[in-house]
Amino acid sequence: MAPQSKDVVIIGSGPAGSAYARLIRRDWPEARILMVEAGPQILPQTGAHLDNIVDLEERGALEVLAQGGDRTPRIPINKEEWEARRAGGFDASQLRRSGLFIANDADPAEDLFAGFSAANVGGMGTKWSTGTPTPSLTERVPFIPAAEMQAAIATAEMLLGTHKDPRAGDPTAIAMRERLGAVFNPGRTPDRFVQPMPLAATPTADGLRYHGTDVVLGPMVDEPAEIFTILAETACRRIVHEDGVVTGVELCRPGSDDSWFVAAGTVIVACDALHSPQLLHASGIRPQALGRYINDHYIISQISEMTTDVPMQAMSWIPATETFPFSVTIAPASLNTMPLSPDFTGQPIGMGFFVPADISPDNRVLFDDTRRDWMGLPAISIRWKQSDADRARLELAKGIARQISGIIGRPAPGFATIVLPVGSSLHYQGTIRMGESDDGTSVCDRNSRVWGFDNLYVAGNGVIPTVTATNPTLYSLALASFGAAEIAKARRTH
Repeated sequence: MAPQSKDVVIIGSGPAGSAYARLIRRDWPEARILMVEAGPQILPQTGAHLDNIVDLEERGALEVLAQGGDRTPRIPINKEEWEARRAGGFDASQLRRSGLFIANDADPAEDLFAGFSAANVGGMGTKWSTGTPTPSLTERVPFIPAAEMQAAIATAEMLLGTHKDPRAGDPTAIAMRERLGAVFNPGRTPDRFVQPMPLAATPTADGLRYHGTDVVLGPMVDEPAEIFTILAETACRRIVHEDGVVTGVELCRPGSDDSWFVAAGTVIVACDALHSPQLLHASGIRPQALGRYINDHYIISQISEMTTDVPMQAMSWIPATETFPFSVTIAPASLNTMPLSPDFTGQPIGMGFFVPADISPDNRVLFDDTRRDWMGLPAISIRWKQSDADRARLELAKGIARQISGIIGRPAPGFATIVLPVGSSLHYQGTIRMGESDDGTSVCDRNSRVWGFDNLYVAGNGVIPTVTATNPTLYSLALASFGAAEIAKARRTH
């Protein structure tokens, strides 16, 4: 049983929650911090990244443990589904991804929103791609001064251990970037040139070591339990509050009706963009914008074939700009389980082409108070509809993806240019969005403090209020740094 009083309680152990813990510790050394995680501790190292496990069978078993209430092993893609995907059609395997927990009943070709989640110590920090590209100026929060945002991004890079060129010296990648740069670099500032994808990873003699929340938490993982504790397999059922002040949290073991109360000086809700609004709703905290404006960028998948004597290993990135609102990731692809065309003889290269989507308050997360999920909270569903502008943008992006494929080598024979179901990126945003004023279109202020509350904060991709195409983890941690600084300044005892 946890101690009954803490200075700070953080609900969720993913990258954003861990960033809050680390920065509060930096500025408030004596703070007593409790982190609550609904899922289990699946690795001996707190929050370590699963991709560092070489044995794929062992890694797969641990991923199943990280799926929250549904730990059913996923059925692999079959031949018919591969053929449908290669032809550019929808295939059911896209709804069997590890961690899938909700997909609304809609036309898969247009209005499907597939949501994915992780429930384990480290959250998505154990499974993320580790890409840490910087958001373009047009993607950043307009009411946060540019210098402050740039400093916050530097803080986030420090927390994640970003490496700007983790596979430096890859001759094939360098040559490919030069070809791409000749087409896409004109008119860009040097920081937005075609470049290596920054990763939260450390090069070693055996390859890259990927960073999870073990790196974000740093020395905190070894702190005495009285000043920092992670309670695994513990759900928060309710945030207890009165007159705009949070007094604590009601915790329980998933599947149990027994609960207990922990008093808290400050509460940070960092459960991801679906479960954070769920917990606020369950707690009777229901601002008008809660759960609305759910947004995610589309992913266009394009497989290319590159003819090269030296296989490429590095990941590359074409950044978004004001005139190029897309973010493009290019990396070696493993097609070992795919049926290949006989004339496919080069190296397979994968492209993830991120395409922004329009933001609408009608796209939203809904909560059913008559049904409960595995944590005992109101069941989640998602209402989302593609806009006409989205469709037009996707068609433009498909053409650019094929152009890029031609620069890399050629579109791989037998593989169509496909659009994955929205939600596949795991980058959904906006459901607890920040705003400049409490005008009903946002949930929190620029420091992520929930409107109308003195000591309640939200964290993660859900706070991002802007249209984006760039991987958002770095961005989310940068925004978290403002809230962490405010908490430490306001609450630290002298």
